[in-house]
Amino acid sequence: MKKLTLFLSVMLGVNLAFAQTGAQINYSQLEKKLSKSNEEIENPKKNASEKTWISRAELFMDIYDANIMNARAGMTISEFNLIVGTPKSKEQVEVDGTVLEKFIMERVNFYFNEGKIERWEVTAPVVEKPLNSALESLKKAIELDVKGKKTKDINTDLIRLKNQFITEGSNAYGFKDYKSAYAYFKNVVEIGEMPQVASVDTIVVYYSGLSAQLGELYNEAIDMYKKCLELGYTSDGTVYYNIYEALGSAGQGEGAVKYLEEGFVKHPNNQNLLFALIQDYMNRGEDPAKILEYLAKAKEQEPNNATLLFAEGTLFDRLGKFDEAFAAYKQATEVQPDFFDAYFNLGALYFNRGVKLIEEANDVPAKEVEKYEKLMAEANEQFKACIPYMEKANEIKPDDKNTLETLKNIYFRFRNESPDMKAKYDAVLEKLNQ
Repeated sequence: MKKLTLFLSVMLGVNLAFAQTGAQINYSQLEKKLSKSNEEIENPKKNASEKTWISRAELFMDIYDANIMNARAGMTISEFNLIVGTPKSKEQVEVDGTVLEKFIMERVNFYFNEGKIERWEVTAPVVEKPLNSALESLKKAIELDVKGKKTKDINTDLIRLKNQFITEGSNAYGFKDYKSAYAYFKNVVEIGEMPQVASVDTIVVYYSGLSAQLGELYNEAIDMYKKCLELGYTSDGTVYYNIYEALGSAGQGEGAVKYLEEGFVKHPNNQNLLFALIQDYMNRGEDPAKILEYLAKAKEQEPNNATLLFAEGTLFDRLGKFDEAFAAYKQATEVQPDFFDAYFNLGALYFNRGVKLIEEANDVPAKEVEKYEKLMAEANEQFKACIPYMEKANEIKPDDKNTLETLKNIYFRFRNESPDMKAKYDAVLEKLNQ
């Protein structure tokens, strides 16, 4: 998964402006302003004014920025020192196997990965969940602004608030607080659907669904994924796969296969869809070969589509039909000569055959030497047949580790047969060691 904190900020153009450095933030003044705002909404006359609620929303957004000391995801250490200030102390911590540098401030801790802010945790907020309060305040302002005099101001504030929700949702996602991330992203979607904004960010809808699914809020995830499909966003077919999984987790798996079927027709190169479709058919006692019907429909539109041919090969491979799988993969390479995955899978067909033959040979009783040697000889034939396809795959992607590992194993097996094979083994071993 991509680092969502940085990813969404870049994708959606979050660009916060900084009026003051962290060291200059007057927290006591913010608290006084909040106290005054609380008094105003208790005043019947001021409570009925949209200006009161707009000001209150802007105050809560300012409080949010103050809570994180005007920092942002992706900020470098030099930018941090300039905008936020000098940390009280620093320490190194390990998070999910990655060593991060932790900057400890008076009210918030920041975590840097490779010299850039990746996430933060507020330890002493001016107020909890200020963004939620800002949204409620703007909703109240919209309700009161019946003549639309403040539409422009409200629109500006909604866009600012939407970006802040994206930032905080990304931060929660980074901490694997998926339920909170879902709540923040859901608010982004809600703001986008408001007529004052009328611009829904489909990628946020997707991450809202993904956060809900990871947080085991399956019904909420299903709703968001359905919204993605309504908006025409599939993430290369992943939405279809995810909604199928979410429906199963929610106990609504019956009929969910329709999402796999529809998704696979539209995205036949999505391997998750293909494998899930095969497994679903098998679980229900149906013939996975029926999936070929969906491939045929797709191929009617694009008969020379290499990804369709590759998907067909993968299906035959999963069904244990070597010759058909070989023919489909081979045709894919003819249509697309630099198709790495097709060449790799052609080699894998032979390699896996060789492995199975060795397993059979190892099960042969010790007294049946002739049978054992016959199986081992057949295995070696398969491994040698694998070489040209793996070498072609390596030529296309010289740094692919799986290809290099496969070639290393094969070259090692035959290194004593010829100087050429020994040289190839030494070369691939050196590359892997690098």
